[in-house]
Amino acid sequence: MSKKEYDEEDPLLAEGRDADLQDEAKPEQTAAKDAQRQRALLISFLLMIVIGLGNKVFQKLETVPMQAYPLFQSLFTVFVYVPLSFLYIWPMMRWGSAITAEQRQVPHFSFFVMGALDSVAGTMQIFAVTYITSGSLIILLPQIAIPISMVMSYFMMGARYKWYHVVGALIVIAGLVVSVIPTLSEKDASAKHEAAWVQGVFIGVMILSCVPMTLSSIYKERALGDVEMDAVYLNGWIAIYQLLVAIPLLIPSVYAMVGSNGQRYGVQDIPNLLYWGARCYVGHNSQHGDDCSSAPLLVNVYVLFNLAYNVVIILLLKYGNANLLWLAMTIMVPLGSVAFSLNFVPGHKPLQTLAIVGLVIIMVGLILYRFWNVVEALWARRFGTLKAAFTEQGNVNLRIAANAMEGAQYLYDHHEQKKMLQKDHTQIRSGYLSRLGIPYNRGSSPSRDGFHDNVTIN
Repeated sequence: MSKKEYDEEDPLLAEGRDADLQDEAKPEQTAAKDAQRQRALLISFLLMIVIGLGNKVFQKLETVPMQAYPLFQSLFTVFVYVPLSFLYIWPMMRWGSAITAEQRQVPHFSFFVMGALDSVAGTMQIFAVTYITSGSLIILLPQIAIPISMVMSYFMMGARYKWYHVVGALIVIAGLVVSVIPTLSEKDASAKHEAAWVQGVFIGVMILSCVPMTLSSIYKERALGDVEMDAVYLNGWIAIYQLLVAIPLLIPSVYAMVGSNGQRYGVQDIPNLLYWGARCYVGHNSQHGDDCSSAPLLVNVYVLFNLAYNVVIILLLKYGNANLLWLAMTIMVPLGSVAFSLNFVPGHKPLQTLAIVGLVIIMVGLILYRFWNVVEALWARRFGTLKAAFTEQGNVNLRIAANAMEGAQYLYDHHEQKKMLQKDHTQIRSGYLSRLGIPYNRGSSPSRDGFHDNVTIN
């Protein structure tokens, strides 16, 4: 074909020829992109385990030098997120496009409710982590969020569960009962706050903290509806209201404090405890029994791990999907429990036989609850969905706080299935259903309020 003939060629034919040339190049480009995403996925998965484990371990370790100052910790661990979040939010609102006008129209009352619930849950967890002496138990107890969130989602969101969810949750409860026996049966406490009855109270506090934590996640799903929120914008405003609510919570919290010699505190002690806590944070002792020399290191390392933990969750969901997140979180449970038995970890304790038995039982329950649907899909498709179940991209908009992820599987799946109901059948077949093997009920549809959907989770 001459140059003139080429120039005068029918534009449609030229377009078709160009498309064919592009299609020939697509396999190589697609393979390169897939390889790049697989590397990013592997790195994100390993980072999730390492950083998540560090976050769990240092959550306890920071309380060793700060033992007498949970009031300060309840404010500081929230305050640190406010300036860091708005260093991103303000420039993005002014010059960027990630924070849309629709997101800005979300009422601040909604942020206040979320922040208030998160503040109550966070304060309860800080006190529980401070006074529970077993680091392994601090790793295991948050798994109670699974049955608690199931019950609350059943009544508040119309959730319907498969048999393996129910059985898995019951097994987790049984494992936790076995796990707490060694702590509650200890008789030789070296300090008043280590007495068995004190341990029992704060084990109960840790369990009850899952209620406002789950309520917050459910409220986020209801209040935000189908609005796709920027994660930093959402959590930044929540952090502001969480901090504001944490201030009046100091009053009931101070009465829950137990000194090493059994001393109790009142409202009049709050200013001194906050001031002494700030001094301890920078390494200065204020009371008899203080040993704040390691506080600057341990507290700041925990803050860094916690910030990184939030980021890596977003990355893992971006490059993978929720199944991979649940897998990483499941792996962290035994690793975290063993970490607190290592000799170089401050406050380490050897794992007792009952604790090991309880850990094994909990792992069986977690695997059944989180991954039986994958096993069913593998069996039904002759192992054809293993790669898809753990590597397909999820395109997730994260709403759930990092400390609430243990019981968040239903809420995540509920949000994703609601979005699927709004897609056409082609998108559904090529998307979520093909990855997880969840059957789509053509007769189902979102309810009028977009909340009581009666979704069955597979």
